[in-house]
Amino acid sequence: MILPFHNFNVNDWFILGCIVVGYFIVYRLRRTFPTSLTLLIMLFSLSLAKAADHTLGIKPLDWYDTNEIPVFDVADLLTWFIYPVAGFIFVHSYHRLRVQGLEIPAYILASSLIAAAFELLCVQVRIFTYKEWNLGYSFVIYLAAQTLTLAFYHKTKQWFLRGKRRRILSTT
Repeated sequence: MILPFHNFNVNDWFILGCIVVGYFIVYRLRRTFPTSLTLLIMLFSLSLAKAADHTLGIKPLDWYDTNEIPVFDVADLLTWFIYPVAGFIFVHSYHRLRVQGLEIPAYILASSLIAAAFELLCVQVRIFTYKEWNLGYSFVIYLAAQTLTLAFYHKTKQWFLRGKRRRILSTT
């Protein structure tokens, strides 16, 4: 069951602000990829984040809480809308910057540092409350998640292009 807002305050405003700004950015940038690829990237990013949250943030580990209370409320649900935006912006930037070769590890490293800095801001406004967790662990998780996201992007793009070629060839 989802509880109503516990105490609507600065962290809830921060979440709402991130959602509004984030989806405005996605709306402005979405034409880079076909809609289906954009949605797949966003769903993959959400799935990775929720898998990590449900593995690390609840029992038996329970190393951190999302928001101020250890129960699921509307504010927790709203944080789910931030993860897809972050994943899309990460992949979009990768694509637009034409990162390749040895630039890829540097891009993942830089993006992971940015993600950790954003998480630090989230900790300051109490989006995350650490128990047995620290930002160093998050950095390692970001390195892994962003590597998986790029692998997913490349594989999905390959499938998309292969399917597009087949459709073109079958109509000629």
